[in-house]
Amino acid sequence: MENRDKVVVLLAGGRIVQRHEEHEQPELSDEELYALLPEEVRPHVNFQKWSFQPVSNYTLRMCGDLLEMARGYIHDEGARGVVITCSIPALAELAYFADLIWDLNPPLIFTGSIFNAGTQNSETAVRLTQSVRAALSGACTGKGVLICIQDSIYAPADVLRISNFNRGGLLAFPESPLGVFSQPSGGYISLRFPRHRKVMKPTMPLARCIPVLMAALGDGDVILRSLLDKRFEELDGLIVSGLGDGDVPSSWVPLLRKLLRSDIPIVLTSRYPDGFVQATENYEGSAAQLLEMGLINGGMLSPYQARIKLAVGLASGLKGHELADYINGK
Repeated sequence: MENRDKVVVLLAGGRIVQRHEEHEQPELSDEELYALLPEEVRPHVNFQKWSFQPVSNYTLRMCGDLLEMARGYIHDEGARGVVITCSIPALAELAYFADLIWDLNPPLIFTGSIFNAGTQNSETAVRLTQSVRAALSGACTGKGVLICIQDSIYAPADVLRISNFNRGGLLAFPESPLGVFSQPSGGYISLRFPRHRKVMKPTMPLARCIPVLMAALGDGDVILRSLLDKRFEELDGLIVSGLGDGDVPSSWVPLLRKLLRSDIPIVLTSRYPDGFVQATENYEGSAAQLLEMGLINGGMLSPYQARIKLAVGLASGLKGHELADYINGK
C-alpha cells in the first residue's frame, strides 16, 4: 500500500497550503509541497486532500469524518502517522476534539499558519517539515493528538487561540511544550509527556446545538429568554461562560433553572482564557449558587473546550453524574 510506513499529510485547508491570489485562494500542488520539504524527508511523505472549504462551515460531524479518514490511513494502510493542515481559527478546537477520541498510538499532528503559502512571511516549509519530523521521530508515539506551532509541539488541552494577526496566533498555558526543535529545520527533542486523558468512543451522532452563552458587564437575558421561548426543544446542551469565577446576572438564574428541569445539561465556565470556576461567594447568580443548582463545573476548560467535551460526552451516552465526572476530568 502506498501509505505503509509513510507519514500522510492530510490537507484540510488553511493558509499554510494555499496561495493568496486576487479573489481566490488556490491550493498548492503536490509537486509544490514536496519541493518545500528537505530531500531526505520527501520519500517518507504522501499528501492527501480532504476539504478546502471555509472553517466557518465546519461541523463536529464533519470533523469526525476527517478523523475517520486519518484513522484509516493508519489502521488500514499502515501509515506511521498523520499530519493535518487546517485553518488557524480551527486549529485548537479541532485538535482538542480529536484528542478526546483518538485512541491510536501513531501520532496525529495538527499544524497551520496565519500566512499564506508563498508570502514573504510564509511558514509552510518549516511547519510541514517540523510536523513530519516529529511524526517520524518515534518520540510522539502514544502521546495522543499534538499541535505543531511556534517551533514546538503542544498538547491540544494546553493551547488557546488569542490573536488573529500575530505570528503564533496561539498561547499555550499553563504547561510547557511537550517538545521543541533544536533548530527551525532541526531534529525533534521530547521534553515531557502530556497529562493523562480519557479517550471516548462516541456511539451516537455528535450533538449539533450546544450554544455558548457569554456573560458581560451589565448584560441582560434577551438571548437566554429567546432560547427558551423559540428554540428550546432544539437544545442539546448549553455552555455558560460567566464573569470572573463563573458568575452570571441574577436574572439568568430562574431561566437556567427552567432549562435544568428539562434535563438539558449546562456547563459553567469562566470567560477568561486563563480562568477557572471558583465557588468562593454565595449570592444570586454566583458560581456557588449555579453549581448547587446543578450546573456542571467546567473547571479550567475554556467555553469552547467545554462545548466540544460536552458534545463528545453526550454522544458517548453519558448522563448525570457520569457526564459531570467526565467534564470534570475525573
